[in-house]
Amino acid sequence: MIPAVLGLIVLLSACNAAHPLDGLRRSGTASAGGHSFRVNWNATDAQATRTNPAWRPGLAAVIAASVAATEEVTGCAVKPGSAIGDIALVNMSLDCLGG
Repeated sequence: MIPAVLGLIVLLSACNAAHPLDGLRRSGTASAGGHSFRVNWNATDAQATRTNPAWRPGLAAVIAASVAATEEVTGCAVKPGSAIGDIALVNMSLDCLGG
């Protein structure tokens, strides 16, 4: 019984983490547009995972909120047109040099 419980805990703890092969080593949290996000990023890319429950959120609003949350956490600008995903996970490219 104890191994099954430990396995479940390990499995659930990985739900809010970036995939190790993505290379997104840094993480933080932020809220924007009424949504909460876990943001994982590196120098060029970011993933924003929505962590709050919401009844049928609109995709455009979630993407806009994820961009705002990512810019707040990373201190980098999100490249225009690079935010793609769904209401749970949005991937985007970062411009950390301002150019």
